[in-house]
Amino acid sequence: MVETTIEKKLNNDILQKNTLRNEIEGYVRTVSQWRDKLVNLKNFQGQTKYADSIKRYVTRIEGLRVEFNQMNEEVEKNIRETGKFADADVKAFSSQLEQEASKYIGETEKNVPKKKFKIKINPAQAKKKTKAKSKGTGKGVGSLEQKVEKAIGRVSEGLEEAERIAGKMIILNRNLKKVDGSASEDSYTQELKRIAREKAIYS
Repeated sequence: MVETTIEKKLNNDILQKNTLRNEIEGYVRTVSQWRDKLVNLKNFQGQTKYADSIKRYVTRIEGLRVEFNQMNEEVEKNIRETGKFADADVKAFSSQLEQEASKYIGETEKNVPKKKFKIKINPAQAKKKTKAKSKGTGKGVGSLEQKVEKAIGRVSEGLEEAERIAGKMIILNRNLKKVDGSASEDSYTQELKRIAREKAIYS
């Protein structure tokens, strides 16, 4: 009876952990889509809007990632305490995963933007804003330039954050060997393999 209760709680924890992973993956996909839209936009208002949204979601991803890694540690500890898993299989899988991960980590680093992003300003719009500001303060040009410089910084930061967080997770999730869920393995062995993969992606 005690064993059944422990296993029931453990299986519930695994379900919660996997639900949290799915939530993170949803945020990551959204950040990736926003990153692509940001690059293709033609005005800095739209670009800064997407950059700010990316930053907000990246902050959310980071918070969830910490919670997710803590849950993984707890679930792994509890599975190991049951002793109902094939440790040799888990170790072999983890070793292969480390080799794969090191190969793709280099790829993620190449994708991080090295240059400052260039804001695309609509010339007519910029001229209109400059004239409007000049009438009121006499500092229209400077004000617009400062606004644009600030926007450039926000967009560059948004792109860098998107690549640093979402880019790495997407590439590793796409390329690292997945747990096949073989019928010959018990569910806890499969889950320990899955946790090893998740650590490589989300740690």
